[in-house]
Amino acid sequence: MKSQSEILKEEVAIEKQEAGIRRNLTQIADTIVFDLQKNLRIFMIMFLAFLVIFILSFVIQELQYMQDVPLPDDPIDYMQSYLSFFGFMIMLSSAFLAGSIIAEDFQKQTSNLIFPKISKIRLFIGRTISRYTMSACIISFYYFLISLVTFMQYEETPVILWNSLGWALLYAFMLFSFVTFMSSFMKSTTLSIGISLVFLLIVFDILTSILMFSGSTEIEPLFSLTYYQNIISQCMDMPDPRYMEIVFNIPFNMEELGDLSIRFVNWFTPSEIGAFIGMVSFSIAFMSFAMIFYRRRQSKSI
Repeated sequence: MKSQSEILKEEVAIEKQEAGIRRNLTQIADTIVFDLQKNLRIFMIMFLAFLVIFILSFVIQELQYMQDVPLPDDPIDYMQSYLSFFGFMIMLSSAFLAGSIIAEDFQKQTSNLIFPKISKIRLFIGRTISRYTMSACIISFYYFLISLVTFMQYEETPVILWNSLGWALLYAFMLFSFVTFMSSFMKSTTLSIGISLVFLLIVFDILTSILMFSGSTEIEPLFSLTYYQNIISQCMDMPDPRYMEIVFNIPFNMEELGDLSIRFVNWFTPSEIGAFIGMVSFSIAFMSFAMIFYRRRQSKSI
């Protein structure tokens, strides 16, 4: 049997462990609240930007209806019309919300003045929760507006819309993770946002175009982060097959050459299984490397 002193020591150790857990959770909660207040302005700007895009899409739909252009027979087609620029808006919100998540500490040399004893990992977790929550709220509100106008027009809102919302939230987290990864080794917030947008708006599209011009149907551009945005709208009416082959025949006058054929392959969307595995894998990888680089940069600055 254990002695009284050993029992007391175990109880003290348990109390210390519980107190440490409570302290860690409290610090994360405090970081979330502080970060929400700090980035409220960015949140409102992105919220208004999404709202403006929705209003413009709605106005276009109404103008077409006033010009005797009938509404689509299928409400799914109507809902998809509101997602034309949605992927681009997710890129912007991810870049501006996550661009400063790590880089700002080394740009401004804050060294966590608000919470002097908090570890960088807890600070990172708190910021990630607060900023992604902002992004998720904006995206969810946009889908609420789509469901509202769809119900007004068709007296129903297809359930598949909420499946699209799930893909949008997962895609947003993947881009959020990518920008966070870029922020982990950039010297400034501006540089982090700028380079992230260059990759998302230019580099990945160029790589996808190169693959398209190769004419290969065996290689799907799952390496391209922006390719995954297609699942957001295409999941509501999944194409079969998920790619289209385009062949151009260029005639030659020389009989020995015959006709020259150029073949292109355009992939519309990843499959649901491919999209889930790809986005989850990228998210885990980017977040893991971001935390590793963040800790290394912090250790060098001490």
